[in-house]
Amino acid sequence: MNLGQQLSFLIKNTPIISDPQVINCAINGVTDYFACSLQACHEDDVQKLLAWIADEGGNARAWLIGQKKLVTARQAALFNGFQAHCLDYDDVHSDVRGHPSSVILSALIASVRLDNDKQKIDGRRFLTAYVIGVEVMARLGKSVNPEHYEKGWHATITLGGIAATAAICYLYDEPFLSQALALSATQASGMRLLMGTPIKFLHAGLAAQHAIQSVEWLRAGIDADQNFLDDKLGFLAIYGQGNTHFDLSHWGDVWKIVEPGLWFKNYSYCSAAAYVADAGQLLYKDPDFNLDNVSDITIYFVPSNSDAALIYKTPSLAQQGRFSAEYILALTLLGLPLSFEQFSAKPIPYEIKQLMQKMTRSYQIQLAPHPDAYNGRYVIIDIGLKNGKTISQRVDIPKGSPKNPYSQSEMSLKLLSAVKDKSKTARLLTDIQQLATGLDLRQFLLSYSFTL
Repeated sequence: MNLGQQLSFLIKNTPIISDPQVINCAINGVTDYFACSLQACHEDDVQKLLAWIADEGGNARAWLIGQKKLVTARQAALFNGFQAHCLDYDDVHSDVRGHPSSVILSALIASVRLDNDKQKIDGRRFLTAYVIGVEVMARLGKSVNPEHYEKGWHATITLGGIAATAAICYLYDEPFLSQALALSATQASGMRLLMGTPIKFLHAGLAAQHAIQSVEWLRAGIDADQNFLDDKLGFLAIYGQGNTHFDLSHWGDVWKIVEPGLWFKNYSYCSAAAYVADAGQLLYKDPDFNLDNVSDITIYFVPSNSDAALIYKTPSLAQQGRFSAEYILALTLLGLPLSFEQFSAKPIPYEIKQLMQKMTRSYQIQLAPHPDAYNGRYVIIDIGLKNGKTISQRVDIPKGSPKNPYSQSEMSLKLLSAVKDKSKTARLLTDIQQLATGLDLRQFLLSYSFTL
């Protein structure tokens, strides 16, 4: 067996997962996915994509989450991925350096035909498919990163389409899994250059759509019988920037959704900036901090290039600020909330720009990382005061990351703030949990398709 076939064999022969820890992680991921999707359903860019879908038309069979509308499977995958990622509010994974659930769950949900009352899907198999998708995406990410990401590829789309394809093929026990992986891999694309624009969110939708169409094309009889992990011309050789080792050992021993785990967010900016935000909020509370006395600010990133996602040092629009350490630090030091409104398409106010001008980035520091730090990452912020004193703050493990997680009540509040109805939220939480007992996924989706 070649490497692609080995991966396909492992996926296909994975038994339905019953481990309570793994299932709980999957349920948390599904819950967070709905919170992110429903929070964004009235956003202007979401409505623009909705109008485009309405104009295109097609057979109504798959659910647009929160929109009380059925569309084609490809449209649903594209739209739901875009919507789930639209506020940059969705989970991330440190091995991926991207967003797994907005792609994988969007593809899985879009694959369910709500116009077919004979189709029944065991919720336990659905959760296992999701876990497998995260596993494939994280193992690919571990193999190709950091070079892949730092080269400029957006891992959410380049890795996500392959992962979502694996998840769909497992869900339906498709016989052509290895071909589907090759077909989705050849569609991999997406530049980090587009961060700070709505196209970044479209990447999640495109990855989910790649998965849907790969499976549907193969069902239609189109062949793609190649090893997508070929050592000379395959995905790793092309996208790995020299990294061609793909580790398939210990499959299923410790799932990636558990360790290192999903990183959940209650903020609308890149998780790479969470270190900066946490440090900035602590500095704002420092008794020696006074904005009028600030002379200069240095942000130290370890290791170098750990700020690769934060591509805007001098953003002009607030939406670009999602990917700016300087903008987010300025908000915290000005005592402004890190709310959704702070990351809209509006111009950045003068007082924020003025404070950002005092900031510089540095990588010249050699302190050891915390033993639990993700990929050895940490941030130190030094604020030089006009009296010659310096106040400093260091963050190794940001809030929301797997080793510093939000509580279950905080996660439930995130869903409530999106649904805006206590009884609906309670019911949705209960039904998501019931997936672990075998609740029919089709009936679950159908019951919410015109009520959420």
